[in-house]
Amino acid sequence: MADRVDLTLPPTSSCLPDLRRSAAGMLEGIDDEVVAEVLLALDEAVSNAIRHGSRGGAPVVVSVRSDSEWVEMTVRDGGPTRGVPRLPAKPPPGLQTGGRGLWLILQLVDEVRLQRVGDGTRLTMRRRAASRVDGAAGRDGTG
Repeated sequence: MADRVDLTLPPTSSCLPDLRRSAAGMLEGIDDEVVAEVLLALDEAVSNAIRHGSRGGAPVVVSVRSDSEWVEMTVRDGGPTRGVPRLPAKPPPGLQTGGRGLWLILQLVDEVRLQRVGDGTRLTMRRRAASRVDGAAGRDGTG
């Protein structure tokens, strides 16, 4: 298993399938449920970077790395953005269009950090490499 993938993507959604394939390839050997959650979080993060953070046409820079304990994903857009978005404490109202990306990411990964970088934003996400179900079974002695 490769332990790192670094990509510079154009700010267009047509790059998302290649991103998912590249990330999935380096996550070989990790539980399928974890990989699915990581890929969905990554897809949401890059989609947000394209939609909201790279309006000036700057590329989106993505890094995915993994070790035996964690998968870490970093998505950086070039801006311009007005400020660092806020991580939502609760889901958006049911009939609201949009605004679910960061909330969904928070449900899929264990750690999220947003930072201002130049005129853009860097989103760092970390997900334990072990399945949450496997980890719970191991802690209570049933697994």
